[in-house]
Amino acid sequence: MPNVLTILFATVLLLATVMSLRPVPVEAKPVKVTSCSKLNGSRCLSGPVRNTPLGQQVRLPGGTWVWCAGDCQDQLRMETVDFWYEQMLRN
Repeated sequence: MPNVLTILFATVLLLATVMSLRPVPVEAKPVKVTSCSKLNGSRCLSGPVRNTPLGQQVRLPGGTWVWCAGDCQDQLRMETVDFWYEQMLRN
């Protein structure tokens, strides 16, 4: 039969452990952005945005996360629906 002191010690230890746990903040629903082409307004695409310690990122259709250079909506558009148009403008 377990000793009363052992049960009391285990109970105190369990309560101390539970009380020391900090609540984990619940994140809101992920933000999604939608971008449409500058050239062809019917070409639109959506992607989720995530916050990281270094800034925001948007996910491309293939699953790659890219850094948002300013505006995530513009970054999604430049990397997808208007990729070749943006390349032409940069050269």
